Amino acid sequence: MNKKIIHLLGKGAGWRDVEKVEVDENNGIWGVNDCFLRTPQVEKTFHMHDLEVFANDERTASSMRLTKLKANENPDMEFYSTYAWHEIPHCKAYPLEEVIDYFGVCYFSSTPEYMIAKAIMDGAEELYYYGLNMAVKLEFIEQKPGMEFWTGMAMGKGLKVHLQYGNTSLLKVKDGLLYGYLMNQWRVDE
Repeated sequence: MNKKIIHLLGKGAGWRDVEKVEVDENNGIWGVNDCFLRTPQVEKTFHMHDLEVFANDERTASSMRLTKLKANENPDMEFYSTYAWHEIPHCKAYPLEEVIDYFGVCYFSSTPEYMIAKAIMDGAEELYYYGLNMAVKLEFIEQKPGMEFWTGMAMGKGLKVHLQYGNTSLLKVKDGLLYGYLMNQWRVDE
């Protein structure tokens, strides 16, 4: 059965708030990369990189060894990547072609965006973001537009999206003032 509420977990400020979530038949937690190492309730992991490259790069090799070991100890967790990596037997290739066909667009600039697209396709009704802030300089410049696009796509498909407003740069105007009105931007969730 597909979960109706998906809690998407990143590594930025506010990620610990997901620890309050009780996973059940309606609530699921999906994490980026190795988030499942610090949050054992993660049911689906998305590591949208060439895992062989990560495993052989001296900067990421030790993290990949631990990821592989812990992922193999948890075969019930779904593990998605750009292809089915042989080092993690239950690793699946992300259904990119199916996603592109469904949405009619091929625009992804970060792992959480793949998670949002899959959640929409899986019939989620609500998304909660934890530690997906897009506030670090590289994320802000290169990944924030894609995250806002997929957040808007989710909202347009009727999903309710909950952001961590104190921690995120998503759906915030640069100076905090609503264009044209020059008044403080407000949010429905606040």
